[in-house]
Amino acid sequence: MGTSRNPGMLAVIAGVALAVLFALLGLTTVLPGQTAFALAIVALVLAALLYVFYSRGNVIEKTGYGALLLIIATAFILPLLLINQQQAQATQTSTNYTLTLQRGAALFGQQCARCHGYQGQGIIGPRLNNSPVLAKLKDDDIRRIISAGVPQSLDPATLDNLQMPAWSQAYGGPLTDDDISYLISLIRSSDKAYLQTNNLPVNQNGFSFVLASLTNPTQIADFNAQLKSGSKPPDSSFADLTSQKTVTIDAQDVSGFAVPWDWVTQGAKDASGNPTNNIKVKAGTKIIWGNKSTAPHNVVSGANGQPNNKFKDSPGILGANSSDTYSVTLTTPGDYPYYCGIHPPMVGFITVVP
Repeated sequence: MGTSRNPGMLAVIAGVALAVLFALLGLTTVLPGQTAFALAIVALVLAALLYVFYSRGNVIEKTGYGALLLIIATAFILPLLLINQQQAQATQTSTNYTLTLQRGAALFGQQCARCHGYQGQGIIGPRLNNSPVLAKLKDDDIRRIISAGVPQSLDPATLDNLQMPAWSQAYGGPLTDDDISYLISLIRSSDKAYLQTNNLPVNQNGFSFVLASLTNPTQIADFNAQLKSGSKPPDSSFADLTSQKTVTIDAQDVSGFAVPWDWVTQGAKDASGNPTNNIKVKAGTKIIWGNKSTAPHNVVSGANGQPNNKFKDSPGILGANSSDTYSVTLTTPGDYPYYCGIHPPMVGFITVVP
């Protein structure tokens, strides 16, 4: 008598063939690796179940082998499902974090970049991008600073004089609590140590999203100018004083949210006709600083509160509303940012041309 072909063996052959096919699809990235692995396991388990069903064993043996195969399959598939779930959660967390940075960047570009620079490099206000000063502060400290502003001094009588205004709606500002949280995330995204400590992606600096959030052509032009020249203000903000051999800059009382004093350069107007402290002069021009304000000041060569010692003489204190002056003659072409060492938000920028 002839022997009939065992359908179970055919199922095993087909199952192994399918498992190999799925494995190859996974290796060639046609299918995601974990999906291909799961399909290969399913193919092998189904083939084994069919083999057991068509074997000559009794019902009890078939049931036992079938249950064992299901247990083995479950032992393989459950961890795979858990891994998939964890990866999906990690992907969603990363997506939400990116969205938070993008929202923070949009707010920063509209509300903060004028003082802190589009890349957080610092202009009037201090540097925020990868700032060693902010790295020492807690999130609650930064939240308080943004929310309530920064007073000029701790004198109770002058607490209303702010270096930086209050931004929270609770203090009359335009930003909600969520807005301030977005800005904190943006600032923190440049601090790799903070990101590592808090298990956040270390390859996303939120300041890289600022440009994409800008829609105003003037802002985009200013962004590109700042990107090209670091913290140097855009060309449109400079006054051409190359015809003058002497330039006078006085500290004066002003009304504005940054500080109650500012440097005022005589005869300097930007492209829009507004007063400016960013000037272009010829090599050999003498720059004289004076003080007509109600507070003492001094002059420091540098930017973002960091001196660069480009002025040969150490600047002395200019007494309040006095005849004190400090002067330098700039003979070497180049850029000479400066600020008040007592009140760093008081800044100016001198470009010397041949």
